[in-house]
Amino acid sequence: MLAYYFESAGFSTVLVGFVREHIEAIKPPRAMWLDFPMGRPMGKPNDPAYQNRILRASFKLLDKSCGPVLEDFPDTIPVRNGRMGYAIPPEFVMSTDDIVDVDGLVAEVQAEINELSEAYAKAVTARGRTTVGASELEIEEYAPFIGEFVKGEKPRSPRKGVTSIPLLKLVVEDLNAYYTETWTHRDGIDDFELLGKWFWEESKAGRLIMWLEAMSLESDDKVLRQIVDMSLITPRFWSDGPLPGTSASQW
Repeated sequence: MLAYYFESAGFSTVLVGFVREHIEAIKPPRAMWLDFPMGRPMGKPNDPAYQNRILRASFKLLDKSCGPVLEDFPDTIPVRNGRMGYAIPPEFVMSTDDIVDVDGLVAEVQAEINELSEAYAKAVTARGRTTVGASELEIEEYAPFIGEFVKGEKPRSPRKGVTSIPLLKLVVEDLNAYYTETWTHRDGIDDFELLGKWFWEESKAGRLIMWLEAMSLESDDKVLRQIVDMSLITPRFWSDGPLPGTSASQW
């Protein structure tokens, strides 16, 4: 809807979107529909030439003299097995009975982080940017902060203006991004399934967050339970509905 306000002020706009039904209902002045999974607005990561194709195709819509205009980008990036992205398999659902030595696991996560630090620095240098840092905590603070919640405690937020539970969500996102950015650059990988399997099923960091999920589901804190139920901590939600027996099944 913002496009109409911009256009009324003399600015030309182009919308790039994934949900065709929404675009058809809103009828923006110019729109390019992408048959891509959610979260991939420019298609293929680390492929500037491909991303440039999308931008050029979108900007061509500015040549249209009247609208609304809706055109399809010719390529398709398929959704895999009915999913918009990686989802943790049901057998990896954990309970508080699986939580044993939190401090030991936190130490193992710290060791993983240290092992990846050189590769992460190279990734940031090569890209000239990083998405890590939304929480504003230092990287070495991520695991201990999450670990306090896994122990059933609610640590005081070190960040002014952000309480501990919203900060927890940002810390989880930062930790995931740290691993993902490192692996995608170091190993040249563009495969959400493989990256998800590595992080959630094989890394110590993924296990720590799944312990966090298990503890949160039994927490008395409604906000903490809600962010887990909505799959904002772990990717439990499939495109055609929640996996039975997981946190998202209560959503």
